[in-house]
Amino acid sequence: MKIGKEDYHKYTNLYTKQNWLLQKKDELAELIEFCGDRESKDLIFALLERFHYLQPETYNFLLNEMSEYIVDHSGFSQDSTQLLSLTFDDETDSSQKILYEVRSYVNKRGWTKLKTVNLFKESITNFQKGKTQILIVDEFVGSGKTLRGRIRFLRKHIPGKFEVKCCFVAGIKEEIEKLNEEGISVFCPMALEKGVSGFYKGEELTQAENLMLNLELRLAQNINKKDLYTYSFGYGGAEAIYSLEGCNGNTPNSVFPIFWWLEDIQKKIRRTLLTRIETGF
Repeated sequence: MKIGKEDYHKYTNLYTKQNWLLQKKDELAELIEFCGDRESKDLIFALLERFHYLQPETYNFLLNEMSEYIVDHSGFSQDSTQLLSLTFDDETDSSQKILYEVRSYVNKRGWTKLKTVNLFKESITNFQKGKTQILIVDEFVGSGKTLRGRIRFLRKHIPGKFEVKCCFVAGIKEEIEKLNEEGISVFCPMALEKGVSGFYKGEELTQAENLMLNLELRLAQNINKKDLYTYSFGYGGAEAIYSLEGCNGNTPNSVFPIFWWLEDIQKKIRRTLLTRIETGF
C-alpha cells in the first residue's frame, strides 16, 4: 500500500520507536488508511508511539519480578499456598500461560513444591487440602471486572477462612489502585496509564474520545455472538495499549478493538495490526 507524503515521516518516526512494527508494515498502512481523516490518523499514531509491545527480555524481567514478590514479599508460605490461574472453563487462555511460566521462576527461588492450579474452580478442592493462601496469577488486569467476579466466587464457595492476593504481569494503573483500595491485594510490576484518558484532558480528551468512537462505528458491530459494544475502548473501557503477542502471547481484550477487531462495518475481513484469539469469533 502506497504511503502518502504527508504521512511518510510519521511512519518512519514510529518505526524508530516501535521496531516491532517493521514486521507489520502492511497491517499498519491498512489501519492508517482505514482512519481516513487527519485527526484520526494522528490519534492512532500517538497511541502506537506509546504502545507497550513486550519483547522476551522485558517479559522475562517481569516474570522474575512476579516470582520475587510471590516468594519474598507476599507473606505466604509454600506449604499453604496454591498458585491459581484465572481460567474458569476448559478453554486455554493467557492465565494458564503465565501460571506455567512463572512457576519455573518461583522454582528457582526455592519453592520447588508449590501447588499450581490451572482451573479456577479447583481452588475449592485445594483449600480443603490445606492450601488456604490463594495467589491468583494472570497476564493483564484492565477494568478489574473479571477479577472482582472471581473474588466473589471464592468468598461465596470456599467454606472457611482463606487469604487471597493477586499477581499480574501488567495492568492499568488506575484500576490497580482501585482494587487495592477495595481490599483486593494486587501486585503488578508494569502499571500503565489509560491510552486516551490517561494522556488527554479537557477538550483534547473529548475530541480523542469522539475520534475513537467514530472509528469503532466503522467496525462490524457484532461478529457471531460477540458485540463490539462490550469491547468499546477495550473490555470494561480499559483503554489498554499493550500486547504480549511478541512473546507468543495473545492481545488482551482490554486493548482498543480498532487494533484487533476482525471485521469492518461492511463485514470485510481486516488485516489487523494485533492478534486477539477470542472464543466465539
